[in-house]
Amino acid sequence: MSNNTIINCPVCQSPIAIEPKLLMSGFKFKCGNHKCDASISISSDSQQVAKNAFGKFEKMKKEL
Repeated sequence: MSNNTIINCPVCQSPIAIEPKLLMSGFKFKCGNHKCDASISISSDSQQVAKNAFGKFEKMKKEL
């Protein structure tokens, strides 16, 4: 089972499939539009904040 999430490219609005856990570990996801040069990543300064927020979100989902 895939844990991919689809977000829109901030430049061209094409869909980008991301894996949240990989995104939080610093992995870069590139736009699938071959004419677009954009990529999505979380800066190393923000990775811990994102991990904490994701952990809280996952905990809340389990409590539902």
